Amino acid sequence: MISHRLLTYDTIFELIPHINAEQNLLFYSYLTQRKEKAQYICQFINSQLTAVLAYLSDYSFPAFSFFRVEELDIYFPELIAFTRETIKLDEDAVCGTILCQRDLELFQSFGLIKGLPQRFLTMKHQNESKLLESQIAKKISENEYSKVIDFLHSGEMRFFTRSELENCPFLGIKEGEEFIAVGGYHFYDSQLVELGNIITRLDYRGRGLAKLLTSELTRLGKKRSPDVYLGVLANNLPAVRVYEGLGYETTMELSIVNFTLSSRQIT
Repeated sequence: MISHRLLTYDTIFELIPHINAEQNLLFYSYLTQRKEKAQYICQFINSQLTAVLAYLSDYSFPAFSFFRVEELDIYFPELIAFTRETIKLDEDAVCGTILCQRDLELFQSFGLIKGLPQRFLTMKHQNESKLLESQIAKKISENEYSKVIDFLHSGEMRFFTRSELENCPFLGIKEGEEFIAVGGYHFYDSQLVELGNIITRLDYRGRGLAKLLTSELTRLGKKRSPDVYLGVLANNLPAVRVYEGLGYETTMELSIVNFTLSSRQIT
C-alpha cells in the first residue's frame, strides 16, 4: 500500500543517525541547519519510508533535496504528484536540486529535467599542511550584514540565505570601507562544516584573495569540526585547482539540475 504524508521535523529527525552525511550533504542540511524552514514530503510503502522530497522556499527558486532509502522500491510519479498538490507549485515552476547519478537518471526517465545538468564536486579537506598562513580577513559584524548581503547578491550567489550569515561566521576582506572579498559557510556544525558563499569582486580577481579567504575559513571550520567540505562546479577548473592546492580532495561527483513537477511529462 502506497501512502504519502507531509511530515514535520519532529517526526523525521530520527532519520539523522541513518544518513551518510558525506554522500547526502544537501539532504543532511535540510534535516539539521535548515530544519526550521524545510517541509518533508514522504512516501511510505506498507508503512515503511521509501523516499523524501524536502522543500525549502528561502531561495529565489523552489529548492528541493531528494533522498531515497537504499534497496527499496519508489513510486516516483505518485511522489511528484503529491508534492505538487501539497506545496501548490505551478506546474511550470523551475525548481532546483543536487542529485547523484542514480537519482539524476530517475528524474530524467520521467522527463522532469530542464536544460543540461551541471557537474558538481563535493570536496573534503584532507591536508592541513597545505593551508596558507594569513589573517587578512576579518570577521563580519552584525552591523555589516546589509552591506555583505548586497555584495553577495551582486555576485549572483544563488545558494546564499540570510540565515547562513546570521548563524555561521563570515569573513571579509576590505579595501578601505568596501568589501572586495567575502566568504562563509552553508553549514557550520560539530558534525561537519561546509564552506560556501565565497566571492571576490570582479576587479580584484586573480590576486589570490579567494585562496587566502578559503584557507582562513578552512582553519576556522576545523575548530568546529574535523570534517570540512566545500562544493564547486566541475568545469570551474581554476577554483578546483585552488582547492586542491589547499588540501581538498574530491569525495563525490553530483549534478546541479533544474526540474519541474509537471504532470505533463510524468506519465
